[in-house]
Amino acid sequence: MEHLLALEGGGTRSQAAILDFQGRIVQISESADVNTNFTTFQAAQEAVLAVVSGALQRARMEGECITHLASALVGPRFGSELLGAILPLARYHYYGEREVVFARAGIYRPHGVAVVAATGATAWAVRRDDGRQAAMGGWGSLLGDEGSAYAAGLLGLRTAVRAFEGREPEPTRLVEAICQHLGLNLETFHPELVRLAYQKPLSRADIAGLAVVVTRLAAEGDALAARIAAKVARDLANLALHAARRLFTPEESFDAAAAGGLLNAGEMILGPLREGLADEFPHARWRIGTEEPAVALGRLAIHDIA
Repeated sequence: MEHLLALEGGGTRSQAAILDFQGRIVQISESADVNTNFTTFQAAQEAVLAVVSGALQRARMEGECITHLASALVGPRFGSELLGAILPLARYHYYGEREVVFARAGIYRPHGVAVVAATGATAWAVRRDDGRQAAMGGWGSLLGDEGSAYAAGLLGLRTAVRAFEGREPEPTRLVEAICQHLGLNLETFHPELVRLAYQKPLSRADIAGLAVVVTRLAAEGDALAARIAAKVARDLANLALHAARRLFTPEESFDAAAAGGLLNAGEMILGPLREGLADEFPHARWRIGTEEPAVALGRLAIHDIA
C-alpha cells in the first residue's frame, strides 16, 4: 500500500506525518527546529533525518512504503541527497509556509489572506484568478515578528523587569509567573534573569513560550498582561490588513485563514484579528486552522497528486 510522508518545520520544531492516500493518519513524529536562519545547516539535516526516521519507526514501516514526500520547511530544501537512502522510492513535492496555513483551514486552492501567529508572525495574500501574491512580516525576531508569540513573550519579560523595579504604575503578577515558568527565585530575580537571558541564552522558542503566561494572566484580569495581549493582537490584525489591502478591495469576498499556537489564547487574539479585517473587508470569510501542520500538508499534497 502506498503512503505519503509530509515534512513540515520552522524555527521552533519539525514535524513528520505519514498518511495513506485516503488521507488517514498513520503516524506523527516531531523533532528539533530546521530554520537555518536560527540553526545550522547540519543541525537542520539532523533534525529532518530524526523526524523522518522517527515517524517510520513508530509506524513500524519500511521506507520503501513511502512513495511521495511533501516538504514545507522554512529555510532549507532537502531531497534525495539527504533522504534517498531512507526513502528510496519517494517522489518529492515542495510547498511553502503559506500553503500550509491555508491547508490547516481546509483551503487547498486559496484566494484570500492567510495569517500565522506562532513563534513568528507572517501574513500572505494570494489571488487565484490572476496569480498575484503578497507577503507581510516574516522578518524574524530582530527585525519584526510583531503579532507573534515571541513578541508577547519579550514584552512580558520587559514589563516584568520594570514591574520588579517599581517602574510600572499598575500591579501585576508577571514577575511571579515568569519566575515560576523559568524556575527563578523571586529574591534573586535580577541576577538570575540576566544570567539566563545572556549567558544561557534564552532561545526564541523559550521567549515565545512565555506568551502562554502573558495570555493566561490577561484572561485572569491582570491589567499589564492584558495590555500586552491587546498590542500583540493589534499588530497581528495590522499584518493581515496590510496583506489584504495589497490585493483585494473592500467589495470583494475572499477566504481569511489563521493558524498558529498564539491563537490558542482565544478571543483576546482572534477577536481583534477578525474584527479588524471585517471593518474594512466585510465579505471576508474567516476560517481558523486547527489541523496539525504536517497532516494538513499531507492532505494538501494528496489532493494535488489526485
